Amino acid sequence: MNKQIFTLFLIYILFCGANTLAQYSSRTKQSINEDWKFCGTHIEGGEAIELNDSTWTNITIPHTWNKLDAIDETKGYSRKVCWYRKTLFIPKENAKAHSYLLFEGVNQIADIYVNGQWVGQHKGGYTQFNFEITPYIGYDRKNIIAIKVDNRHNKDIPPLSADFTFWGGIYRDVFLVQTNDLHFNNSNYASDGVFITTPKVAKDKASVNIRSLVTNQSATKRPIKMTYSIVDQQGQTIITANKQVNIEKKETKEIVMNHIEIKSPKLWSPQSPYLYTAITQIIDVKTGSTLDESVLPLGFRWFEFTADKGFFLNGQHLKLIGTNRHQDYLRMGNALPDEMHIRDIKLLKKMGANFLRIAHYPQDPTILEMCDKLGIIASVEIPIIDKITETQAFTDNCLYMAREMINQNFNHPSVIIWAYMNEVLLRPPFKKDKEKHVKYLHHVTQLAQKIEDVIRTEDPSRYTMIPNHGAFDTYNSAKLTQIPMIVGWNLYQGWYGGQLDGFDKYLDRHKNELPNKPVIVTEYGADVHTRLHSFHPERFDYTVEYGNMYHEHYLNTILKRDFVAGANIWNLADFYSAFRGNARPAVNCKGIVGLDRELKDSYLLYKTALHAETVLEIGQKEWKIRGGIAREDGDYCIQPVNVYSNSKEVELFANGKSMGKRKVNAYKASWDIPFVNGDNLLEAVCIENGIKYRDRNMIDFRLAPLKPKSRSLPFTEINILLGSKRYFEDRLLDIIWIPEKEYQKGSWGYIGGTPYRKKTKYGSFPCADINIKDTDKDPIFQSQRVGLDAVKFDVPNGKYTLSLLWAELVSDIYHEKLAYNLGHEIIKEEVTNRIFNITINGETVENNLNIAEKYGAERAITKKYEITVSDGKGINIEFEAVSGNPILNALRLYKIQ
Repeated sequence: MNKQIFTLFLIYILFCGANTLAQYSSRTKQSINEDWKFCGTHIEGGEAIELNDSTWTNITIPHTWNKLDAIDETKGYSRKVCWYRKTLFIPKENAKAHSYLLFEGVNQIADIYVNGQWVGQHKGGYTQFNFEITPYIGYDRKNIIAIKVDNRHNKDIPPLSADFTFWGGIYRDVFLVQTNDLHFNNSNYASDGVFITTPKVAKDKASVNIRSLVTNQSATKRPIKMTYSIVDQQGQTIITANKQVNIEKKETKEIVMNHIEIKSPKLWSPQSPYLYTAITQIIDVKTGSTLDESVLPLGFRWFEFTADKGFFLNGQHLKLIGTNRHQDYLRMGNALPDEMHIRDIKLLKKMGANFLRIAHYPQDPTILEMCDKLGIIASVEIPIIDKITETQAFTDNCLYMAREMINQNFNHPSVIIWAYMNEVLLRPPFKKDKEKHVKYLHHVTQLAQKIEDVIRTEDPSRYTMIPNHGAFDTYNSAKLTQIPMIVGWNLYQGWYGGQLDGFDKYLDRHKNELPNKPVIVTEYGADVHTRLHSFHPERFDYTVEYGNMYHEHYLNTILKRDFVAGANIWNLADFYSAFRGNARPAVNCKGIVGLDRELKDSYLLYKTALHAETVLEIGQKEWKIRGGIAREDGDYCIQPVNVYSNSKEVELFANGKSMGKRKVNAYKASWDIPFVNGDNLLEAVCIENGIKYRDRNMIDFRLAPLKPKSRSLPFTEINILLGSKRYFEDRLLDIIWIPEKEYQKGSWGYIGGTPYRKKTKYGSFPCADINIKDTDKDPIFQSQRVGLDAVKFDVPNGKYTLSLLWAELVSDIYHEKLAYNLGHEIIKEEVTNRIFNITINGETVENNLNIAEKYGAERAITKKYEITVSDGKGINIEFEAVSGNPILNALRLYKIQ
């Protein structure tokens, strides 16, 4: 009979699947991510038990409802109220347990209901929270969990605005946690309830203090024994300690064990991230059973920031170099599995970085777990970005978030900085009302001091920091350079404005005017589209080559200034920012890897500079299909190739032939390579300590003939970007777009006109940065030649397909001004009624063409024409102005026969 019952119980467990919880033990924690229902609209009564949710969408957590908003062509992204529901079965064996729902992240307001009853509300999209649901659940029956998630703008909840997309949903893991009556308090800002500090650390010995919050939810006074064990990486317990205490009924008691001494501790550092394990147990004195257990990482290290020499770890000077990180991924938004977070930190470590600014908000717990394990020093911050609201509710939410951040992440040895208020004076309001403006700035200063006081009270062992944008006088006068322990500067000289050497001057100004304040370059970067290249790079062309030039300068400047404690590249990976235009609309492309984590050259530069062991990497590996124009003296095209290395000398081979040896300067050596049509094999070689290192790269090169009638290089196709010096690689269509050139007899090219230049308050940019509708190949349409007379091709006889590509870039369409352009507002251009005629070899193909009127501005238009060339006439495309100047953005010519 017993065997039959057991068999039936197993069948029952299998039938219920993940909705059934394992038998209760001292503490259980298991995910309940599977089998949720989602409703993408707000409905009244979404929490009701009797609600029929059969038509709702079946989803799995992590989940965001607007992961594709950033890549559609509708402006903005979804901010609304949605519902999630789940059926949860809890067996009666767990009836004595206390049950909690733990959420790692819900953006941004979450209302929790169990069996139709409201349990509680959490505000803020980037910190963990939990609620006890014991009074609301039943056993051996289905329980209805309903979560109302509100992602709408709320003036009292930071962030109010920022240069990233505010995804909505339950986008991190959800757990059911069950405990005994007597347990570590997990209602203290959803923390562990155990807090470890190492007040004294030296090479010969270290001390450990462990503070525990223990809750007795039973109706009787309980005698307990606290046991403390420190375990090394081999699993050996190196020290134990005990403490017996009494816990009154319904009491939460703080229990402190100080001065646990460890002799000759192995120190934690980026080079050797040694982790001990601290095990704290609550033992029932009467039964000897374990009531609850805490298992936490323990790293021994001491650190110091100085204003003149930078950062010191364990008594050794260490330059902190790394990145910032956002939490999204290509076509996934921010709803990522743990493995993708782990991948990012491994990618950072592989680069040789030792520093991560977790910006602009606390992220998935996996991030800091990996920083602990891999030796990445971390800064964490709360999401006060760009501006604040002058209300008590906003202040209260900021202070609560600060306490959440610290308590939830307290026990990570990788964390050394708590930060807040990123670029909070970027766009202060009331500039036309001096009295209100001054009052606002005063409120900002007061809020900063309140947050600073909270952080120093909650955790006096770590440093504080405010990251500011590059308005030195503004932040200095508001005292935001005096309140925190470290000043962070987000600097973009040579990108948003000025010249590259402005970065050097700014850092030196900090040294001169704030000589007693440690400094970190908390952001710097340039937007790079991995499919755009130029051998004449300039600011805001979004090319790999300009990004390379930018990072080479910044890295050199940072490394040679000891007083700069550290620097964080903006950003580890490209990330979604819904209101941006740029070469890749709705994406901030400043990452050193792409949204899909494809490596950019800048990643290779830092990998080379930050590694002690030999590194050899051929640059521009992300350029899969290259192209160029054949030289007059032969069927080849000379283009530069970079090799990144920390070796002294590198030799480069092209198609088996040595291109010579080059001395490495500032981690890079360069060659001019004669590329031929088709596959080209590059091989770099260096020798260090008798060991030969190699790196290879195969390049598919599409050689365009200078003279289309050349017999040695027959004409097949050519793809030209008008008004541009950029190359654009279209991987989907397997073609390369090359820059324009002026027509010469016997060749091809444009006649007349000038390149379009986007005018700004401080000069002009080489292309537009607006979102071009009806295409995902925006760079093709973001440049153009204005006022051209003709485009000619002296091609041989045959049949051709000609494609002319347009987008009207000048219009009266409103574009929201991005504060991040830092003064480079667009100068509005006069909209003209542009009308022109087009003839091909004397035959009119377009009469009175008005792109804006017929198709609309900022929209990709492609028109194809079939042309038969005979009698050696070639192709002559002529543009005749009727009103305004004719334009052409790009052209594709393909030979059919």
